[in-house]
Amino acid sequence: MPMLHGCAFPGCSTFTLSTYCVEHELLVRAVKESERTQATDVSLAADTALTADAALTSATSEAAAS
Repeated sequence: MPMLHGCAFPGCSTFTLSTYCVEHELLVRAVKESERTQATDVSLAADTALTADAALTSATSEAAAS
């Protein structure tokens, strides 16, 4: 069983022990971190919008009751 194999990144001919060569491993990690950060930002934005909507609904209900 060979220990070295080609990098899994399309078009890369570098041999490595890992899935990707060092250059592409760093690139893949950066992309994954970026996606994780964007997902967190979207989640926080949705939570903020829901909180603002709840406050607006509450204020509207109180004004209508007066």
